[in-house]
Amino acid sequence: MPNVTTPADAEMRWLVCRIDKGMFSDELAVTYPAEGEKQKSVFVSNSAIQGQPGQTGKVRVTLVRRNGTLFAVLPSSNQDIVTVREADLTT
Repeated sequence: MPNVTTPADAEMRWLVCRIDKGMFSDELAVTYPAEGEKQKSVFVSNSAIQGQPGQTGKVRVTLVRRNGTLFAVLPSSNQDIVTVREADLTT
């Protein structure tokens, strides 16, 4: 899915994800969803993550709703986008 410009109605939330070691000391790999068939796995700065490698944790995302679908913009270098379930979001 292509990158998007963050709209005015975007909302910041935490998305439950799987956390693993990154390639560098200042990043971790996050995979969504945390269980089951993965939709996306990306590298994210440690500052946008709650949790430890090898566990389920949370990543700070920007939410956008379009035509009844909820999308999360991940804080990766490419601002990857995933469709998310409301149940996987926390404040």
